[in-house]
Amino acid sequence: MRLIRKKKLSIPIYMPERIIKYSEAIQEATDQMMGADPRVFIIGLGVSYPKGADGTTAGLKSTYPERVFDVSVSEHGFTGMAVGAAINGLHPIVHHGRVEFSLLAADQIFTQAAKWNYMFGGGHPVPIVFRINVGRQWGNGPQHTQALYALFGNVPGLKVVIPSSPKMAKGLLVSALKDKNPVVMLEPRWLFNIKQNVPVQLFSEPLDKAVIIKEGAEVTVVAYGDGLFSARESLALVGDTVDIELIDIVSINPIDYKTIFQSVKKTGRLLCVDTTNGAFNVGSEVIAQVARNKSIKLKSNPVALSCPNVPCPTSTALTEFFYPTKVDIANALLSTFKKPLINQTLSFEELHLAPTDTIQ
Repeated sequence: MRLIRKKKLSIPIYMPERIIKYSEAIQEATDQMMGADPRVFIIGLGVSYPKGADGTTAGLKSTYPERVFDVSVSEHGFTGMAVGAAINGLHPIVHHGRVEFSLLAADQIFTQAAKWNYMFGGGHPVPIVFRINVGRQWGNGPQHTQALYALFGNVPGLKVVIPSSPKMAKGLLVSALKDKNPVVMLEPRWLFNIKQNVPVQLFSEPLDKAVIIKEGAEVTVVAYGDGLFSARESLALVGDTVDIELIDIVSINPIDYKTIFQSVKKTGRLLCVDTTNGAFNVGSEVIAQVARNKSIKLKSNPVALSCPNVPCPTSTALTEFFYPTKVDIANALLSTFKKPLINQTLSFEELHLAPTDTIQ
């Protein structure tokens, strides 16, 4: 509970903290920005449904009937329409329910929206937001669980962010809708039911700034999205055994190397957590940049935790070993300092069902 005072009555009243889900935070940011800016509209498959886009567009069709567009199954076509609308001054939100579906619109995202302003001398912005669901989901198998973070992070002209919490999801979407550049918001569906205290009013989070979640002096842990959620959980397992500095990278294009470098200079150790395949991933790029920085003196070799370089299995008996868990992260940290490892078996629910935790 928090105490507030009404100015006119000058009497104290109590208001409970407002805890909402990740998906609800996205819906609220969209609703508030559509109310504030008539140029904003939504386009995508199923966005007009009562619980459209996993609840992230719920109710918006009834509130803004002329600005929520359901479409035929033609990702290239409707994404191209939205890019054209952005070039002509509107501010579309394009929703792709799976990253694999967005690849059908790769030309419109990577070649048109990302390059347009550059090709025409910087005076022709493309203010568009691509909301794309990524990552793990029970039983979805090889073709519906990819994240492809590095694919988007590699494209000049795109700003690419990955919200790790409900508050960050709302703040980043607001910033994306105020930006003149194409912004890709990669949303780990694994996090859609986690909860947090999120301000009711409009607020923004920087699109290019990493956040230090926990300060520490012995090792820097860099993570993002659902990997950051697991890294948060590992803190309780490690306890006071290791003094961890945990960084939410937030953006993968651009990456806030200043914050990362300052942390690793202090700790001398680095662990990167990815929930995608190990080859060419974000953690590999961070480690490479740290290794190139001559002002950083490492006390031990950097450690990278990620998924194996095979497609994600459908079987739960196999996915049990696919994604880095809180135990994997904790033991990677403990082994760096030659501390006793944790022998803990995670439950089926912890391994395979999306979390519903409330985070600080």
